[in-house]
Amino acid sequence: MNEYTFPFDSCETPNKKGIAQPYSAFFNLVSCFIIIYFLSITKSNASRLLLVSILSFELFHTFSHSVHLNNHSQIIITHLLAYFVNFSYFYALYNYSKHFPSVIFLIYLLFLVIFDIYAFNNLSFIFYLSSQMLIFISLFLYYYKYFSKEIKNKIPLIFGLTLFVVLLFINESYNCKKMLSTINWFPFHVFIEITGVFFVYYISSIFSKL
Repeated sequence: MNEYTFPFDSCETPNKKGIAQPYSAFFNLVSCFIIIYFLSITKSNASRLLLVSILSFELFHTFSHSVHLNNHSQIIITHLLAYFVNFSYFYALYNYSKHFPSVIFLIYLLFLVIFDIYAFNNLSFIFYLSSQMLIFISLFLYYYKYFSKEIKNKIPLIFGLTLFVVLLFINESYNCKKMLSTINWFPFHVFIEITGVFFVYYISSIFSKL
């Protein structure tokens, strides 16, 4: 698999002046405003922490598509923020269910974290993106039985959006250069960001009510 470095290899040809990738940055900004709205109405401190963590991720995400720094700091910070988000999911789900995970599940999560660290340092982007997504999905599956029927009905959609994002990233990793060589003006990366807007909306709407 080709190397993919965020944000430089995001499939939107960057501008040499002004905002580097304005279309991607715009949809990230939309996600930020959605989170801010739900943050203003949530009453749970655990849910508030989660929304703040997602907002922090999206704000830096927006900055990264706006300004490309000439080093690897942006992918490193983005990855650390992903840990902050997943930890906040864990805390919010624990706070909601009042159930601490079993030792076996904690060992499983530790294995995923170890693999993620290894992947980040030795493997391509798709592997450590997938490991972070797997941590997220695993937390939801573990706490699934504690959700209300209304939330359970939304879980398949959230998982579908998660899988779709991973598939879009795989497509970018393999086919970005080919796609841009065909239509070099089209910001293909926005398909990921638009999917992210829907993902952020459903997650924020769920946790703002917990």
